[in-house]
Amino acid sequence: MNDSWITGLHQELLELRGDGPGWGNRRGGSAYVEPTCLAALALAASPLAAAGKSQAAVREAADWLADLQQPSGALGISPDLPQPRWTTTLGVLVWSAAGAAGPARNKAVEWLLASRGNTWTPEVAEPFGHDPRIAGWPWVEGTHSWLEPTAMAVLALSRAGRKEHERTRDGRRLIRDRVIRGGGWNYGNSTVFGADLRPHPAPTGLALLALAETDEADSPIITQSCAYLERTLPTTRAPQSLCFGILALTAWGRRPDAADNWLFAAHAGAVRRSNSIAELAYLLLAAGPDALEVLGIERPVLSGSTGP
Repeated sequence: MNDSWITGLHQELLELRGDGPGWGNRRGGSAYVEPTCLAALALAASPLAAAGKSQAAVREAADWLADLQQPSGALGISPDLPQPRWTTTLGVLVWSAAGAAGPARNKAVEWLLASRGNTWTPEVAEPFGHDPRIAGWPWVEGTHSWLEPTAMAVLALSRAGRKEHERTRDGRRLIRDRVIRGGGWNYGNSTVFGADLRPHPAPTGLALLALAETDEADSPIITQSCAYLERTLPTTRAPQSLCFGILALTAWGRRPDAADNWLFAAHAGAVRRSNSIAELAYLLLAAGPDALEVLGIERPVLSGSTGP
């Protein structure tokens, strides 16, 4: 397949930034932290990342995030929305990708290490199947931990050199605890009232990425979850789901041959939507040869091998 669409997408993301250092959710929109981080990560992972304009865009985005950083070290949603602060994980990844591992990243890492979801001792009649005593990360402070912000925190802390910190290990414990029995992950629980929930590709991909350098490739958690993605992704066109699903299979040495075709098909749909900047960033990130490095994963796991 002709990959000229990737070059075009790279240029399109640069143009969609407008005159400022950040990206909005749509062309001409006010800058928000999430689309800015996703676009910067996608550009950093792209085969055109070495171009001067791309490097400058990533660095300017990192500087804008540093200017937006709160005294605690956290990032909010936008200059006008200081909470919730789950976007801090994305900021850590951008500062790392931009080579800006200085005070801003260090403060954000310390905030992440101190942040934790609510925990409690379970009762006999609890309706869900996971262990609520394990502390991960929530979407909103003062609430219970969820799968996706926990997986993102594990990636960010690992990228910042805190892979073996107690909080990072707790995050991986939470991920393993919430796997669905047949493989894959839901957004929060694994079971409710004894019934298995349905897995979804985006949280499954994130969870597999967070476990990529620590877990055994032939463990049931990994093999069953990768098999779920291999069954599901051929008919998936949601950019976020494709991005994390394809990158997870890539990290575990199982990137499908048709992955670029799926991304191309998803791109055709995303360009027709007005609020598609994050979606376009997900697609470019998934197509980028340096995406795993940007996410802090040093190399794909070879079949039958184990992570360090």
